Amino acid sequence: MIEKSKEDFWNAFHNYCREDPDEAGEIFNNCDMERINIFVNNVSFEAHNWPDDDRCFIVIDIMIEYNDKAVGYYDVLYTLDGNVDDDFFVIY
Repeated sequence: MIEKSKEDFWNAFHNYCREDPDEAGEIFNNCDMERINIFVNNVSFEAHNWPDDDRCFIVIDIMIEYNDKAVGYYDVLYTLDGNVDDDFFVIY
């Protein structure tokens, strides 16, 4: 799941650069990938609305740094059978 989350981050990043080039250009110097560092900050188990709804997830939290400065995070929520349920690409 961790390696897949990293791959999914890069896909989300490329989508972000394509969909919002002005903001991405300001923050990431025209999407300069060489200065981006990502690392897994946290892996957690979350149970939402338990026991009524029984929605449980494994969450991989990836921190995003650019030029050694934290600029955002990317979270991927996996169902217990390993499928991606949702993801969040957040830039501060």
